Amino acid sequence: MELDSYNSIENFPKLEEYRNFLEKALSYYYCDMTFLKYFKKIPKTRYYTFNYALNYIKANNLKNIIELGTSRSFVDGRFEGCNEDDIKYWNPDDPSKWDWSAGLFTRVFSECLNEEDVNITTVDFVKSHIERSKIMTDGLNNLNYVVSTSEDFLKNYEGKADVIYLDTGDMTPVEDVALLQLLEAHIIVDRDLLNPNGLLIIDDVYNPAPKQNGEESDYGKAKYSIPYLLENDFEVLVNEYQVILKKK
Repeated sequence: MELDSYNSIENFPKLEEYRNFLEKALSYYYCDMTFLKYFKKIPKTRYYTFNYALNYIKANNLKNIIELGTSRSFVDGRFEGCNEDDIKYWNPDDPSKWDWSAGLFTRVFSECLNEEDVNITTVDFVKSHIERSKIMTDGLNNLNYVVSTSEDFLKNYEGKADVIYLDTGDMTPVEDVALLQLLEAHIIVDRDLLNPNGLLIIDDVYNPAPKQNGEESDYGKAKYSIPYLLENDFEVLVNEYQVILKKK
């Protein structure tokens, strides 16, 4: 199957419902000129990569997803209550204020795959983040929640994953987060944690924030992990705001 065809197999109703939010999320923070200034391109949004990944998952009958770094805020950073524990800020019936600038992978993928035989394990080392994530995904039955560092989780994980979503840490300061992501990549490669047909999805690769704070690499917090993965028999399938890789 041609790679681009994974964006045209099927529409996921929930993803289409959220499309406008996903496509506009970063425009509140960065204009097109900012992306052109730093990357010489306007990368496609998370909607594109989410659609690609969901179709790939369904077409290849993938079942086991790991998310490193859970969805952790009831509202987007533009609104009062961002990263607060108070449940008054969570309105499940009004997605307009949800934290779309962070992607909301936990909620979107669990909803889109809720009728499929797919298991999603979301991992975060901050207990309050996991508690918020549970609230934001209430009623969905395909999620496991784990309080752990990504390093400990990967070192102790038994079996193999079909999809690993890398989203630990903030965008700035970037160095420690980039080193953490490199450590995650090392463990994934050394322990051979990804199935041969599986996907590795890296969020926020072409985010301007590190560049605005003096970072030279175009890859931001993936500046060490992507070169390492390419040196270890991975290939890039999608190179947009998010990067999707697969073992050769």
